[in-house]
Amino acid sequence: MSLRSELLRGDLRCLYLGWLLCVQCEEFAEEELEPPVPAGLGEQSAPLHSLIEFLGIDEDLVEVAALASAPLNAGPSRKELDAWIRSLPEKEKNDLLVTAAWQSGDHWRNDLLRRFRQQHEPRDSRECRQVQRRTAGDLRAAAHARAEESTRLSDAKRAAEAKRQKAKAEADRRRYLDQLEKRRETTWNQIAAHIQKRQPNEYDKAVSLLADLHDLAVRKQQVSEFRSALEKLRQTHAAKESFLRRLTKAKL
Repeated sequence: MSLRSELLRGDLRCLYLGWLLCVQCEEFAEEELEPPVPAGLGEQSAPLHSLIEFLGIDEDLVEVAALASAPLNAGPSRKELDAWIRSLPEKEKNDLLVTAAWQSGDHWRNDLLRRFRQQHEPRDSRECRQVQRRTAGDLRAAAHARAEESTRLSDAKRAAEAKRQKAKAEADRRRYLDQLEKRRETTWNQIAAHIQKRQPNEYDKAVSLLADLHDLAVRKQQVSEFRSALEKLRQTHAAKESFLRRLTKAKL
């Protein structure tokens, strides 16, 4: 109903969108010229947006089509309407009053505003729209190019975000290892305590701390010392097969 009201007021955007859907479905030949592009195609009302979603019209196609659309006219002011109506012949003004009193709804008002727009639309605006008419093939090609560019920008944005997250994670890891170095002996005691509890989740905590100590040893070029301490730990807990399997899985 909202779209019908807009159409009765002379807003042809919904009809143009219907033509655009035919372009998307390749119902027109490549050289088929578009109709005059209505103003405000890039300023969609809620009903128009719902229509686009309901019909499944490609948003990239709508965007490239809207490039040739003039801004939406906000409508005549009271002063402009007053001057125009005063300039009408007496008989036309009387007919307007009778129509307004006789008809229900906004049909008479829509007709009046449509007449006003037709008579006051700038000539250069009409000529501009005629010059800018494109073909169905032009629109499809432009929409495809826009979609590819959007994908490229989206991929670049994701890559930049992934790089930022990786740099942050590496910085966090460096800070953590700096703190771990200050409590290395305490950490070995924590590992022993976790192992003594003989519980799967405690084994996991021990292995996680051992992996951290391994990374710290690599960073400080102390891998041989770490390997020696780890071998002693393996021998001490040789009977704990579940713990040893976790070490092997962690490549320790």
